[in-house]
Amino acid sequence: MPDIDLPGGGRTKRKIAYLLPNIESGGSERHVLSLARRLDRSRFSLSLFTTAGGGSLHGDFSALLPVTVFGEPSHARRIRTGPLEHLRTVWRLAAMFRKDRPDILHAYLPAANVIGPIAARMAGVPKVIVSKRALSNYKENFPLLRLVEPTGNRLADVILVNSDAVRRDVERTEKHWDGKFRKIYNGVAPIAAWTEEERQAFRAREGIPPDARVVLSISNFFPYKGHADLIEAAGRVIAEIPRILFLLVGRDAGTLEKCKRLAGERVPADAIRFLGSRTDVPDLLRASDLFLHPSHEEGFSNAILEAMAAGLPVVACNVGGNPEAVVDGETGRLVAPRDPERLAAAIREIAGSTDLGKHFGEAGRRRVMELFSLDRMVTEIEAMYRSLAGSEGDPR
Repeated sequence: MPDIDLPGGGRTKRKIAYLLPNIESGGSERHVLSLARRLDRSRFSLSLFTTAGGGSLHGDFSALLPVTVFGEPSHARRIRTGPLEHLRTVWRLAAMFRKDRPDILHAYLPAANVIGPIAARMAGVPKVIVSKRALSNYKENFPLLRLVEPTGNRLADVILVNSDAVRRDVERTEKHWDGKFRKIYNGVAPIAAWTEEERQAFRAREGIPPDARVVLSISNFFPYKGHADLIEAAGRVIAEIPRILFLLVGRDAGTLEKCKRLAGERVPADAIRFLGSRTDVPDLLRASDLFLHPSHEEGFSNAILEAMAAGLPVVACNVGGNPEAVVDGETGRLVAPRDPERLAAAIREIAGSTDLGKHFGEAGRRRVMELFSLDRMVTEIEAMYRSLAGSEGDPR
């Protein structure tokens, strides 16, 4: 559907339907929210569907676009989700698409990447995009998903990846991707620097000592996120940098209580804080001195980009798409995963040197603005939508 000028200077809008399992506060969900806030509404009409309940971002999304929520969160279901329930979801979703009549379905996350394309094709949706934003290790515990996920690739027109690492992983582990890849890196908005007075005022409100070296980590407590390694590394570092404070932000996804117990054994109580989910992440970044991301696997981390946008040096594991964002020795340090000692050494190096941290942080800010800006990401996604809706040919 190419642009058509209408009387009075208007034009037809392309209808984009987003599909997510739910809208809890996670990287993919916040990514879609940032798109919804910035896509050109003179060209695009947006809607959102979820198949496994709502979530903490429901209010944010509802203020921007129509949201259709059905199904229950997996933890609330009385019976284990089976093929029959998935079929019901497909039929219901197809009926909704027939009514909504989107030009493009854009699905995110594994379950949606299978259910969405099937329902879209049943409903006659012209174009389908599936987004791959993580590595495939999650399939180890979901053999059925491993079997059926290539079906979504077969039915999709575009397989959107957010890093070269994710593309290589899809090529290695899935089928039906040939000729369909499109890479668009995640993008983040600039985070304005604070004056020292603003920084210390926030620290005072949070009860953070003015001279503390603050190490911040932001990720939900999934097993693969490496929080246990972080805690082990913190125990090693505190002995040498006594005025250091570790702040851990994220909701429980299975390992929070275990991490709290480990912290009680390894780290003095006043040196580590579990902050839960927070809505003031930019403020926490500006109040910190170092960003730590010890995840064992990563497609392409928004949290790392946000830390770089705030001018923080980054210590991350050398996995997945992390080396595409963090340049070792230039914007921070990359270390081997599952190695608390090397993690501790990188923390010591940067937290122990204000000049080095400032140098890495400034280089990281420049890199984000040059390569990973939110404006660049939105522009590239808008161009993808226009080419898909306006041509039956290659969307690239």
